[in-house]
Amino acid sequence: MKNLVLNFPLLATYTKIFMNYTYKIICKYSCF
Repeated sequence: MKNLVLNFPLLATYTKIFMNYTYKIICKYSCF
């Protein structure tokens, strides 16, 4: 459980990057 708490900021950062990347792909397919 302690390991999960320590890795939470890193996990949040990866999630943010992944969501941003996915959003760009969806926008690209929607525009074209």
